[in-house]
Amino acid sequence: MILLIAAVPLETEPLRRALAPCEVRRCGGQALYHGTLAGQTVALQHSGVGKANAAAIAALLLETLRPEAVLCFGCAGAYPGSGLRIGDLILASEEVYGDEGALTSNGFLDMQSLGFHLVEAAGGERWFNRFPADPELLGHSHRQIAAQAKAGQRVTMSPLVTVSTCSGTAALGEELERRTGGLGENMEGAAVAQMCARFGVPFLEVRGVSNLVEERDLSRWDLSLAAAAAQQAVRAVLAGWKDRVEPA
Repeated sequence: MILLIAAVPLETEPLRRALAPCEVRRCGGQALYHGTLAGQTVALQHSGVGKANAAAIAALLLETLRPEAVLCFGCAGAYPGSGLRIGDLILASEEVYGDEGALTSNGFLDMQSLGFHLVEAAGGERWFNRFPADPELLGHSHRQIAAQAKAGQRVTMSPLVTVSTCSGTAALGEELERRTGGLGENMEGAAVAQMCARFGVPFLEVRGVSNLVEERDLSRWDLSLAAAAAQQAVRAVLAGWKDRVEPA
């Protein structure tokens, strides 16, 4: 079973329609949808917006369901230097906490600089601000998504940045882009990736670009287009799930 996590219902509407009829349970006080999508058994739940919501629901579902993998999806803002347009797709090579650390007069210090890891595996591996996507899933999923992309739609692999405070100015977006190497930002992905690292479950994330990170102007955003693009990418990943080469 593959666990699908998105923040809000706007980001899952076509997928929920495609799942129907399906079994609907309650987990963590919210609806948990169980069914088949693109030939794969899935469970889908909305985390709610933000790191705390995402970490809580991911931990609960990882402990309860023991999924084969977790696929996080939704919308993202693209940074000024990304070259991306609304409706393009970002497949996370890794998730990065953009504001987990300390802000000093000499600049930002991440958790590694502060000496505090966020996750330690049984084998001793430690994670600080950065949580990589599963490399095998990442490469295969990129090929699947790119093969079904619309004409002119860009599908890129890069770090995605998770923040508690969204960037509402071009200057802040440029600073985060420079510091993290990410092409866009969201509010949940790193928290889900952190829980996957803790539980040892493969993590993958894809997001549609809803806006450019610039001087905040909601009239220039298209959340529906971005959400639809991300969900189409999810279906492409699921449709090709059994075609991937399993690790030796």
